[in-house]
Amino acid sequence: MNILIIGPSWVGDSVMAQSLYIQLKKEVPDCNIDVVSPPWTVSIMERMPQVSRKIVSPFLHGDIKLISRNRFGKSLKKFNYDRSIILTNSFKSALVPYFAKIPIRTGWLGEFRYGLINRIIKSVDREEGMVNRYLNLLGSQYNESLIPRINHNIDKKIVNKTYSLDKEYIVFCPDAEYGPAKRWPINKWVELANKINNQYQIIFIGLDQSIDSSLKSIKTDYINLINKTSLNDILSILSNASCVIANDSGLMHLAAALDKPIVGIFGSSSPIYTPPLTHDKKRSIIYKNLNCSPCFKRQCPLEHLNCLNDIHVDHVRDEVFKLIN
Repeated sequence: MNILIIGPSWVGDSVMAQSLYIQLKKEVPDCNIDVVSPPWTVSIMERMPQVSRKIVSPFLHGDIKLISRNRFGKSLKKFNYDRSIILTNSFKSALVPYFAKIPIRTGWLGEFRYGLINRIIKSVDREEGMVNRYLNLLGSQYNESLIPRINHNIDKKIVNKTYSLDKEYIVFCPDAEYGPAKRWPINKWVELANKINNQYQIIFIGLDQSIDSSLKSIKTDYINLINKTSLNDILSILSNASCVIANDSGLMHLAAALDKPIVGIFGSSSPIYTPPLTHDKKRSIIYKNLNCSPCFKRQCPLEHLNCLNDIHVDHVRDEVFKLIN
């Protein structure tokens, strides 16, 4: 059986989607799973043994381009797909399998996708979790046999030499592309770094230039790699860390999929909906669960950000050492 997956656009969602690929391989062991994904997640797909072919989507976020999608869909007909599973909600994401004339096209109803999708599945509630939202498309539920695991091995000595590391290190991931309501304040990250850098080296990674600017203005003993690494570099750094601390972000999910001890800090989002998928002994989730949480907003609608401001540095530090020990 040849299966085409229209994959998610977010890094974290792409990691969680691996649970669906694992389940597909359990149900149809000899199936070929091809995934259409944006350029920034292709290298993640390359590290998933369940994925046969990685197909780069030529469309940017928000692009409709009906003619181009028609042409792209028709170019996929040569692979003779038996079924397609669409892991996104949008109207445009369901066009390619339709134009490819794939006979079974499974997905949620989404944006008026009648006809484009011919096997409509009811979406589960957020309380069931994002991973179960995906697995429900197969009539399955998440369990520990479906934990995402990506392959990335590199000699620790190479990482240490590349980044001038002379002792064990902890990775800080203060970024969250979705918005400020998911980001623990940078001054707390720096305070935490100052409290534990006598025992571990601290490496900051991410993409946000404003975080990079804030770190450059502060004198402290850490390695600032914000906006200075490729995804391959990031995977190498994460895979050799003693622990990873992250907001609810793609880097949090990557660290979990690399089987690293992970402290996940949640603000406007929900640790029920998008938890780091790993064994309980490998993760610690910090979440205040206020009356206004989770709001799932990019910016705090109440303008106080108490869901993150109320998380104390000592609490995070204690959870880090519990996991490491």
